[in-house]
Amino acid sequence: MTDSSKGVVLQQLRYGDTSLIVKVFTDTHGLLSFMIKGASGKHSRFKPAFFQPLTLIAFNARIKPGRDLHFMTEVAIDVPFASLHTDIKKNAVVLFMSELLYKTIVESNPNPTLYRFVHNSIQWLDLQHESFASFPLYFMVELSRYLGFYPKSSGFEQGQVFDMLDGVFKVNHPSVFHAMTQDESTTFYQFCQTPLDRLSANRIERSMRRQLIEQMIVYYRLHLPGFRGLQSHVVLAEISG
Repeated sequence: MTDSSKGVVLQQLRYGDTSLIVKVFTDTHGLLSFMIKGASGKHSRFKPAFFQPLTLIAFNARIKPGRDLHFMTEVAIDVPFASLHTDIKKNAVVLFMSELLYKTIVESNPNPTLYRFVHNSIQWLDLQHESFASFPLYFMVELSRYLGFYPKSSGFEQGQVFDMLDGVFKVNHPSVFHAMTQDESTTFYQFCQTPLDRLSANRIERSMRRQLIEQMIVYYRLHLPGFRGLQSHVVLAEISG
């Protein structure tokens, strides 16, 4: 049986001389892996460009429950991008987002709300003309909402710190082993209150953004079994303004 689906490409790995193994977060089946045979061949219908990180695709595939690898029969670009893969700063964000997603999304069941969030976030970034330097941090914070450990900020009071183990703001105490500093915590609280359409107006210093992303990586490690950190955030820190 052939299924028609849409998806977000999270990762591609070379397999042999011309083939690819591609991880796709789909709207109808959750996370799936596909074998794309002969993708680098001259006459292949499945060009590698279809499988760049965060590309939004529409495809037909033979999905067989219980199998680790599936096979596409047709693929096309679902939403063309204006600048996502050509703007060097956006491309650094793409690599960050795709690494974060393929290291955190493990479910092979449909999750429509998470899919819509990822899909809409990608389109927002592609069409953004103003500053998007804080978007990687925003995406990381918001993704935690769908993964089940979004920071709780109700009742925040000035001088409190963010306890990353409990996911709440509290008075600093020697018993709080995994906490952001007071300056980080205040900035983080203010950031969590900022909606996406006001993100460019919330100017955070580059060094503070870098610190908060590092702290969020620790936060993810504390709450996601098997999550060991990221590598792309280093490149992101060097390129982002």
